[in-house]
Amino acid sequence: ASLMIGSDGNFYGTAAYGGSNGVGTVFKLTATGVFTPLYSFRTNNLDGQRPEAALVEGDDGDFYGTTSAGGTNGRGTIFKITPTGVLTTLHSFTGSGSDGSGPTAPLILGLDGNFYGTTAYGGTKGSGTVFQMTSNGVYTTLHSFTYGSDGALPWAALVQGTDGNFYGTTYYGGTYGHGTVFSITP
Repeated sequence: ASLMIGSDGNFYGTAAYGGSNGVGTVFKLTATGVFTPLYSFRTNNLDGQRPEAALVEGDDGDFYGTTSAGGTNGRGTIFKITPTGVLTTLHSFTGSGSDGSGPTAPLILGLDGNFYGTTAYGGTKGSGTVFQMTSNGVYTTLHSFTYGSDGALPWAALVQGTDGNFYGTTYYGGTYGHGTVFSITP
């Protein structure tokens, strides 16, 4: 995943593997190259495994991210981590009902102060979701992809347009089965 620059001027990032337990880590890097591991995900799955996406800094100065696996249901998590390495799991994906599974794209911080993201799988048809989450961990599925005209498997990050809507892409589905470009209101 790409690095992000925190408001403190340090770089923050994730590694999908490695760390003291081999299932991923969150780290800090100064501009002079001083590397500090902040958190190693555990193999008991409860806090998540494989953080494949970049972090985003919230208005509170903490960092938010996802894991593509692990959590209480083994389907990935949304987490918050402080600049000193205290991690809190905010949501464990279930992959059942309208809940997503396997987020691989980074979260984005919307203009309204909420976080938005996608899951590659899960939702009502198993084809992925778009979701919203508050900094307090209140999670809402906004859309479940159907593998029809709306697409399937949204693996990439969302962007927020100047109109306030979010835009993204899917890997499959759509008119010709080769993916879509979509928009969704907050």
